[in-house]
Amino acid sequence: MRKQLVAGARVASPIHILGHSGRSRDAVRALMPLLCLCLLLAPACCAFAAENAAPGGAQIQPQASPVPSTPAAAPTAPAVEPAAPIETTPAQPTLTPEITPTQATAAPAAPAAAPTAPAVVPTAPIETIPAQPTLTPEITPTQATAAPEVKPTAPAVKPAALPIPIVDIQIAGAEHVQTEDIRAAITSKVGGFYTEEQLARDREAVLRLGWFQTVAAEREVVENGVRLIFRVRENPVIKDIQFHGISVLARDQLLAVMRTKPGSIYNIQLLGLDGQAIEELYRSNGYSLAFVLDQSITDEGVLILDIAEGVIESIRITGNTYTKTYVVQRYVHAKPGEIYNAKKVQADVARLTQSGWFDSVRTDAEVGEQPGKVILIFVIVEKQRTGQAVFGGAYTSVQGIIGFVDLSKTNLKGSGQSLSLRGEFGGERSYELGYRNPWIMSPETRMNLGIYDRFVLREAFVTTPDGANHDILYRERRTGGNVLLGRPVSDHTTYYVGLRRDDVALSDVALADQPYLTGVAFQPSEVRSLSLSSITDTRDNQNSPVGGAYHQFATEFAGIFGGSKFNKYTTDNRRYFRVGTRTGLPKVFAVRLIAGSVTGSAPYLEQFLIGGPDSLRGYRVDRFAGSHMVVLNTEYRFPLTKNLVGVGFVDAGDAWGGTIASDPYFESDKTFRMRLGYGVGVRVQTPVGPLRLDLGFSREGAQTEFGVAQMF
Repeated sequence: MRKQLVAGARVASPIHILGHSGRSRDAVRALMPLLCLCLLLAPACCAFAAENAAPGGAQIQPQASPVPSTPAAAPTAPAVEPAAPIETTPAQPTLTPEITPTQATAAPAAPAAAPTAPAVVPTAPIETIPAQPTLTPEITPTQATAAPEVKPTAPAVKPAALPIPIVDIQIAGAEHVQTEDIRAAITSKVGGFYTEEQLARDREAVLRLGWFQTVAAEREVVENGVRLIFRVRENPVIKDIQFHGISVLARDQLLAVMRTKPGSIYNIQLLGLDGQAIEELYRSNGYSLAFVLDQSITDEGVLILDIAEGVIESIRITGNTYTKTYVVQRYVHAKPGEIYNAKKVQADVARLTQSGWFDSVRTDAEVGEQPGKVILIFVIVEKQRTGQAVFGGAYTSVQGIIGFVDLSKTNLKGSGQSLSLRGEFGGERSYELGYRNPWIMSPETRMNLGIYDRFVLREAFVTTPDGANHDILYRERRTGGNVLLGRPVSDHTTYYVGLRRDDVALSDVALADQPYLTGVAFQPSEVRSLSLSSITDTRDNQNSPVGGAYHQFATEFAGIFGGSKFNKYTTDNRRYFRVGTRTGLPKVFAVRLIAGSVTGSAPYLEQFLIGGPDSLRGYRVDRFAGSHMVVLNTEYRFPLTKNLVGVGFVDAGDAWGGTIASDPYFESDKTFRMRLGYGVGVRVQTPVGPLRLDLGFSREGAQTEFGVAQMF
């Protein structure tokens, strides 16, 4: 008898039921319902097993159970297979032996009429469908007993590792480096606990000390813990140090600032600090572009440091659209091939700024075509106007209000030359014509020319025969000219030689006052003189200095070309000190000391006349006269606004001696006598320079003085 399985049953091959006797056929008939039930329940059991034993979608493929040999045998639980689908092969037709009637009637439990199974025909392969938990059929209690329950196994819990104590730390391979220095870099300590991460950090810390080529960190298990071993391989010992590329600093100067010395171990960390020290040494000497280019050590232990000192490859001038380039280059003392020196370049910038042709001057640097070389660039901004017309005036107690006009043209046709014309009015008219050429020949030679015809109203102080003080007004007329040649000998010092020719006379003296001015000193005179002088100027600004100094020493020899014979010696010394912080508008303490002496038969107007806005404030102009002079001026300048500066001042000094002191009518001191003046003032910044107004006090009263530019 053959029976075809319905679709949905999971089978591996057709089932063949064979029998050769009636008893066998009866047994088969008795077992057939139980076999069909097992085949129908197989998919449900597989799904149940997949749900409990293979969560996450694993496939469980049940296998067909073998046919039990007796009715009492319990069905076998389906075996759990891997999740991979099992290929189902097509059922093949088989031949069932013919069953005789005797065999069919021998089975008492058989039904009255048993249907005959149709012949088995080839069927299409049955697709295996993975079991889905949500499609599991309901299982009755009787069915549940047929398959054992499968419970998932809980994952094993790994016990926590116990801390491992460190019982010893050893250093191996150190020959020249002190082990204490190595241990100081290791944070792991005996008595602490070992971790792989901490051991790796300690190895890196030892390597960063810079003394070693390699560092290995090992762990050795010993009784009661572990022993840590750091095996190091030292860098070579430095036997000598050589510098390549140095020219402006000596080898001993560089070695003096280095911590690395011959005989020490090569240490890359210390060499980094040594490189910084070398570069700082260069910067302190003005070589701000110098740096350590490279370092290496030979097999013989010679340390070689390559220094790039910053050689100027070329110099470029930019921004000069009016001033000729060669004129600018005259003031640049830095040259290609020299080592870049910030102090020298800054002096070039100051020199160009003080020329008065530019609004601003700055420098820049670019990397040159060759390593270690730079291109120096001067970036200038020219003034928009090179011509100027200034109208102004001044007030003195003698002359009253004096008007003036100044016409000037600087940087003629971009050549750096200048021309000026000054006229004064307020009495007799005066004029001055000036010409300046900053470079008439090489090396740098300057020339100033002046032609003038000046009238100055002056005042002399005499004592009448009855002992009364009397003031005499007169005019000084000075006609002549001068030429002055100068040549710089350094960045701040210039030597000058000059020639002067003056015709000096007193005029417009009242008839009643003429008897008081009858001495030789008051007679018309000619002055033909040769002068020698030197000026050292380190001021940061010539108009309103905040720091620096100015020193002038001059001698004049008159009479060698004719005229009056006398010698005059003068000095002018100034210092400027910034007060307080360097932020904001500056406060300045300024001091000046001037002194002089005249020997020979000097005319009255060639001697020293002090008093008034330019020497001793608080006194009248030319109040004291003599052949010797000393004056000390002090000022404290403090900003009130951006363009307004307050001033407090104290002046002290005197003029004494000479032919004037021996004159019976003049009020002149025969010896030095301290004269003191003090007061306050303001300075107003204008496009033409500071305007000043001072109110001075002395034992002789108060004086108001007005002028242009700072007193000093």
